[in-house]
Amino acid sequence: MWYVRLSVDSPNAVSLAASLASEESVVVQGNNISFTLSEPRAKDARAMWNTRMRSLVIANRVIEVMDS
Repeated sequence: MWYVRLSVDSPNAVSLAASLASEESVVVQGNNISFTLSEPRAKDARAMWNTRMRSLVIANRVIEVMDS
């Protein structure tokens, strides 16, 4: 089994967690979000990781535009 864990500290934690709501069970504690992916195949874990990272990058960019 392959495991990948991410923890992000951001003042926009709730918004970033919302961007992953349909894809992952995300834990929000204050300004921190975290989640763990688990997959039996490394190839699938990598693909899932890339999808989650794209969601976070896009959400972060939207927040930046809205804040400007």
